[in-house]
Amino acid sequence: MISVFSFNRVLREQSIIEKGCRSQTARKTEDKLTFTKTTAPEQLAGDGSLEGLTDLVYFEIRAPSDVEALRRLRQKGGEALLMILTSPTVSPMQYLRPGIAPDLLLLRPFAQREFDQVNEEMFDAFLQTLDSPDPDEQFVLGSREGKILIPYHRILFFEASNKKINVRTDREEYDFYDSIENLQTTVPAYFVRCHRSYLVNSRKIRKIRLSEGIIEMEGGAAALLSRTYRQDIKRLIT
Repeated sequence: MISVFSFNRVLREQSIIEKGCRSQTARKTEDKLTFTKTTAPEQLAGDGSLEGLTDLVYFEIRAPSDVEALRRLRQKGGEALLMILTSPTVSPMQYLRPGIAPDLLLLRPFAQREFDQVNEEMFDAFLQTLDSPDPDEQFVLGSREGKILIPYHRILFFEASNKKINVRTDREEYDFYDSIENLQTTVPAYFVRCHRSYLVNSRKIRKIRLSEGIIEMEGGAAALLSRTYRQDIKRLIT
């Protein structure tokens, strides 16, 4: 599954972007495409469903408020590739900043052909990351169908339940037999114990609610936090 998000006030440009992305997906992959779009700036602040779930972002920059909205979106899913769409009259100093880091830039006006030329670079760069992942940065899960390779950066947490381990990613869930204690010795150090039944990816933590014993993860998922591990987790936010 390839997940795309597009913010653009111009409906014609939204249509160009969606058509181009669907064409690239059909031509170069066997994956399905989910295309989420909005023309309303106010929706950017309230749509929590986009957190950590997006592979490719297409974002219109017209005003300083757009830059701040994009910065917040990048904090929720900074690993997504980003194409900025803007006008020559908008100063690059607005968006060439830490926390924004666009991968590609497309200036208006543009038609389908111009967009497709730039977008092909975007898709090729994204697909290359899928085709040649670092084997040391993947969790190998055995199944009846063979091995499933899950990039660690997509894993939110591991949860022990009913003598199995549930691995929760930003998109799927898988069950397998193991123990939290054993996993803790094999996964990267940024996976931390927060509960006897949970091992969380500290890079995916959105908020820690110490008084409630809850850790909010990107994408809306939540893990439990016990008193035993409270001090260890507290160090992550101090």
